[in-house]
Amino acid sequence: MSREEVRNHWRSLVKEFRDSGETAAAWCRERNLDVKQFRRWTRKFDKETFTNATAPGVKLVSVQAENSVEETEPALVVHVGAASVEVHNGFNPLLLKQVVQALAE
Repeated sequence: MSREEVRNHWRSLVKEFRDSGETAAAWCRERNLDVKQFRRWTRKFDKETFTNATAPGVKLVSVQAENSVEETEPALVVHVGAASVEVHNGFNPLLLKQVVQALAE
């Protein structure tokens, strides 16, 4: 198989897995796939998707919320496509990154 054929094969496996709703471990076990190798490919495709989503025409900017914002109000609203995510003071940056990546897909 060529390099591109291998990528396409893994890309189709990752799509099939995501459509399944199963855990990666169970899904790989049923197909006799190495779960570590599968997760490497999944991360690779996720990174490409995130990188492509922030490609041409998109400019990222740093935003700071004012301290006068009440705790019940979002400090920031992030729009990804048709979705909106409210970000409050004290948010978990890793969780926000994962949510934005999932919405970008």
